[in-house]
Amino acid sequence: MAEQLDLTAIPAEQQLDNLLAAWARLTPGQTLQVQTGPQWGDLVVGLQGHYWGQFDWSPLEKGPVCWLAELVRLEQDPRNTTIVDFFSRDHRRCDTLYAEAENAANEGDIAAMSQICRHFLVAMTHHFRMEEEVLFPAFENRTGMRQGPTMVMRSEHEQMRGLMQQMHQAAETGDAELLLKAGGTLLFVMQQHNVKEEQMLYPMSEAHLRPADALLKDVQRL
Repeated sequence: MAEQLDLTAIPAEQQLDNLLAAWARLTPGQTLQVQTGPQWGDLVVGLQGHYWGQFDWSPLEKGPVCWLAELVRLEQDPRNTTIVDFFSRDHRRCDTLYAEAENAANEGDIAAMSQICRHFLVAMTHHFRMEEEVLFPAFENRTGMRQGPTMVMRSEHEQMRGLMQQMHQAAETGDAELLLKAGGTLLFVMQQHNVKEEQMLYPMSEAHLRPADALLKDVQRL
């Protein structure tokens, strides 16, 4: 069970200190769910200033007023932060959320299915944004390859978004059958897509964009 930290009632100027204190209590591999507001991006910048390369985060809920983010303390040496590792870890987080939503659907726990599905869709949308707004343009600008692997990945993102919309409908209506049907197709496409990225695009990006710390910091701030 992840630790919980609610920053919504804490003055903005005190939130980073509270977050840093909670993070320091985590052991490697442990997670912290942080409830805050749109200032989450500023908190990430503060975390980077102290602990770059030692944490990952993923959104679970993103609203105009309230955010819920999952923060993970990494076990790795921060000097080993790479494009391949950064984005592959995010693939695994999305995979885990999907599996939890699918399990809840199979068990008939509609409330849990709907909530976890929404978390999964937020995480997937954020993953696409990190790639489409930062990684892909950087790769294309450095290599001049605009009709190559990034074009294929964008096309597959659009295919997955259509299936994700069906899953969103299933989460809103509590339709386990639709979630399992759309989710099964999405999982197949997602697995094929992730292999292409992890075995081809990410290593190519690593080769062309190193050192990657500045790019990955920009990605992490989204």
